[in-house]
Amino acid sequence: MSAPGNISLRVGAVMVSTNVNGPGRRLVIWLQGCEFHCKGCFNPEFHDRNMGLPMSGHDILAMARMDGGIEGLTFSGGEPFLQAEPLGQFAMAAQEEEGFGIVCYTGYTLEEILSGKPDGGMGLLKQVDMLIDGLYRENEQAPLIWRGSRNQRVHFLTPRYRHLEPMVEKENRRHVEVIAGKDSVAVTGIFPLEFWNRLRQKLENRKAGQDIKSTQSGSI
Repeated sequence: MSAPGNISLRVGAVMVSTNVNGPGRRLVIWLQGCEFHCKGCFNPEFHDRNMGLPMSGHDILAMARMDGGIEGLTFSGGEPFLQAEPLGQFAMAAQEEEGFGIVCYTGYTLEEILSGKPDGGMGLLKQVDMLIDGLYRENEQAPLIWRGSRNQRVHFLTPRYRHLEPMVEKENRRHVEVIAGKDSVAVTGIFPLEFWNRLRQKLENRKAGQDIKSTQSGSI
């Protein structure tokens, strides 16, 4: 296993969230780079593989330790499986050193990963406790927990989160988390693009020039 400090990932954003990007309080890492470009994608700024910033696994784990209440890590994007090899090594280190549970979003299906697509995908898959798979389909939007469209599936690959299986098919209200700082507002979770546009407009009307950012789970 590589030491976390020797693992480099290209990251678009990192944020702590509670229950909206997987179960419990989690450090969410949005990986930079995606080739799917789904219609209605909420995070187009994470598509370009040359954007974002390189981060070491050591620095990411340090952020998780600082919070003190982190149950696990969520990999979103972008497309996490485009960085499958280093991300798998990082996930292994996070599990062995901190006991973190791993949730991962991907536009690939589980069947595609098991058949060898993309390269190195199996190494990452072996470290994942809960996988949310499938491309975002704008015409299949639904109020499902941790997903944006009905075609996306939740796979419990280990026993860690399997007790949550009965709740994942129930349609309910979507949950979002708003984190307000002194000079910025961040919104995370699964929610329609029109919701974000309305919220951003209201916030901008209240305080012109405030830095307002959003990150939505999933490869969408």
